Amino acid sequence: MPLSPLLVAVISIPTLSTAIPHAATSAQPIPPERARVMIVGVYHFDAPNLDLVKSEKVDHLSESKQAEIAEVLQRLAAFEPTKIVLEAPPDATKVQERYQAYLQGKHALAADEREQLGFQLAKRFSHPRVYLADHPSSMDFDAILAAAQKGEDKRFLGWFEETMGKAQGLMDRQARLSVRDALMMLNEPALQRETLDMYLQLARVRDEDDFVGAKVVAEWYRRNFCIFANIAAAIESPKDRVLVLFGQGHAPYLRELVQSSPDLELVEPNEFLGRR
Repeated sequence: MPLSPLLVAVISIPTLSTAIPHAATSAQPIPPERARVMIVGVYHFDAPNLDLVKSEKVDHLSESKQAEIAEVLQRLAAFEPTKIVLEAPPDATKVQERYQAYLQGKHALAADEREQLGFQLAKRFSHPRVYLADHPSSMDFDAILAAAQKGEDKRFLGWFEETMGKAQGLMDRQARLSVRDALMMLNEPALQRETLDMYLQLARVRDEDDFVGAKVVAEWYRRNFCIFANIAAAIESPKDRVLVLFGQGHAPYLRELVQSSPDLELVEPNEFLGRR
């Protein structure tokens, strides 16, 4: 069967590689500059024990812990952040007021990680302000456990007990580590995956009338989406280098959102914390 004139014409068109000189195709486009974002998952230095798993109280104002914090600050400073984002609501005026007082030498730093790490890093780089990104919301673990117990979900209840035991062990170990080693442990990429999986397992719990776990996990996701939106609002230039200090439970979600953003580049904190 003879080929149609149109098909013959298509076949006879030179391929792109032969029609365009090699020199023209070998040039690679310059990738656009992206703002760099470092998500540092932290533990709460002042151990307020607001989370489900409780941590041992360690005095981070002690001489030994202050020396450890100074080492962490030195390592994180190598990132040369242009913005510091902290775990507090944007309307937390007292945090901003304390930072301004600290800049003026009128405020003694509290033991929490916001001030010990965030304030000191921001002052080191002469930042006029810190950025606040939290969007408070509660997680009703009691409702999830009640639904699981009511439905006699032995598989979930067994998993939950085992997982809480592991989490408590992690917290106990963290309390015995230096500040730097504890932060490195919390920011290992493998732990981010485990944390994400742990929260997702809660979604399976339901009772006869409602998707209890799914609703709680959906609210947790909503909170982290709102936090990310606040972080993104602080970024003004592709030259920005943004250091975010948030509880480790938020880190996996914030990391994924940064990675999914075409104008942002995720920076691993352990690349700086682990430098020799």
